[in-house]
Amino acid sequence: MANSIKWRMIIIYVLLVIIVMIMSGSLIVWMTSNYEYKNMQNELKSAVNLMKNVIEDEKTPEEIEDALKRYIDTRSNMYTDKKIYLINKEGNIIFPNTDLLPSDSFYYPQVMSALYGNKTDKLDSVHLSGITDEYKGYASPIYYEDNVEYVVYILASTGKTKDMLQQIVGIIVLAMILAIVMAGILGYVFSGFLTKPISILSKKAKDMAAGDLDHPLKVSSNDEIGLLTDNFNTMAASLKDTLEQISGEKNKLEIVFSHMTDGILVFDKQGVLTHYNPASVDMLKITTQKTYKDVFSGYSDEPYRIIFNKVMHDSFQHIIKVKSRYYNLCLAKFLSQSETQVGMICVIQDITEHKKLEEMQKEFVANVSHELRTPLTTIKSYAETLLDGALDEKELAINFLKVINNEGDRMTALVQDLLDLSKIDSRQTTFIMEELNLNRLLEDSLEKYRIHAEKKGQKLNYSPSPTSYKVVGDANRIEQVIKNIISNAVKYSPENAVTDVSIFERDHFAIIKVQDTGVGIPEEDAPRIFERFYRVDKARSREMGGTGLGLSIAKEIMEYHGGLISFTSRFGAGTCFFLSFPLVSVSK
Repeated sequence: MANSIKWRMIIIYVLLVIIVMIMSGSLIVWMTSNYEYKNMQNELKSAVNLMKNVIEDEKTPEEIEDALKRYIDTRSNMYTDKKIYLINKEGNIIFPNTDLLPSDSFYYPQVMSALYGNKTDKLDSVHLSGITDEYKGYASPIYYEDNVEYVVYILASTGKTKDMLQQIVGIIVLAMILAIVMAGILGYVFSGFLTKPISILSKKAKDMAAGDLDHPLKVSSNDEIGLLTDNFNTMAASLKDTLEQISGEKNKLEIVFSHMTDGILVFDKQGVLTHYNPASVDMLKITTQKTYKDVFSGYSDEPYRIIFNKVMHDSFQHIIKVKSRYYNLCLAKFLSQSETQVGMICVIQDITEHKKLEEMQKEFVANVSHELRTPLTTIKSYAETLLDGALDEKELAINFLKVINNEGDRMTALVQDLLDLSKIDSRQTTFIMEELNLNRLLEDSLEKYRIHAEKKGQKLNYSPSPTSYKVVGDANRIEQVIKNIISNAVKYSPENAVTDVSIFERDHFAIIKVQDTGVGIPEEDAPRIFERFYRVDKARSREMGGTGLGLSIAKEIMEYHGGLISFTSRFGAGTCFFLSFPLVSVSK
């Protein structure tokens, strides 16, 4: 309570009153005392002067002494509060008007000064034996023939003066007490007027700290407090706008933070995990980990302090493997407002697909190299044989040239397939999109492969649909897909095999179904069947002239048309492919 402004102001008011009252009271007492003692001095001087007038006509010292004694004796009733002494030139008292004698002779400064003929206005302070009151003494010399013959010494009691001064002091003390009480009351009231707005501002500040910025204070005066209140309201409004902006930005960041596909981890200087997003939880399976060591235990053996020092100089990246997935850790420092490093941010990027693409790219290059090297090796070998003399044997030379021609055709097909894939990937292929009758396209493709199937002793069964299915697409590309699927069915099916082909509608899609009874696809190879150059039986595929790109091209074409290619297979029992096209219309 004593530390509050209100009570400080009250104490200041009271102290000011006390100081003013003490100073003014002391001044009053001092001035009154001086005034009273001055009056006493004048009275004593007047009495001495009257006594001097009495002895003006006296001629001898004896007459002067007698005249003074008579005067003192006759006037004794007039000086009841005074004591008059007649002192001879030897300093002895020769005539008192009272039995109270301080001593046989006076040796007070004023008496001694008068005996030497000096005149002074100063008064002596005299204490008489048996009397508590203090007296003031005034001495004046009486001359005879220019020599000091006697000294008249008058003492006046200071009791009345002191009593009066004590009364004045008492009045001043009482007035001071009343003034202190009044100052306390008025100080309490006035300080209340001043501190009430401050208390309101203080409460508002607490409310603001608690988040209440919607209730401005009422400005009730035009003084400094009113100006402060107005500024406080302005500050609250500005703070509200700023907090709303910060909150908005924070919400944006939280949304971005929560929905980022990359994982985010934030560590402080000690390596304690302070923030993380859902993606990082999914990637690293964070549960109860609280430190860098806990999070990356088993993935990185480098101590956090070393990592932290590395990041302090420059950001760096580090790749870790978690089970079957690869993650790239991008570590960077973050600074405080004073530009000192307070922690480290770790961005986790899932690069598994990138790694797979790299592997696929390497495998693709290796496959292309292998696919080209095989026919080139064959062509070179047969050409060298012909050059070495096989040309002389016509029949053998013709067979060799046929092999060289077949390998050339195979290389041409491979290069053409690669060009098709490259154009489709880079969106350089122009698709002529038009409304097509899917039933007719299927029937035309079947006719072209029916003879090929009969040559292998196979049978192509077609179950036509009474419904005509219209789709939008490029006729040549769709026919390319259908031929590839039917060709594979015939190619990888044994003699006397049956391939069933049908077309039907399901969920607004026209679906072509091709069911063969061939060798089928092993379960472990099924996920990779659409990869480029991937073959289930590599030797047999090359033997049959396949490039390993047909299904990859078919998948790209189907996806371009908004369709889907899928299959089911059982190894040794055959495969069933489904080509799904979005329907435009259906007619009978």
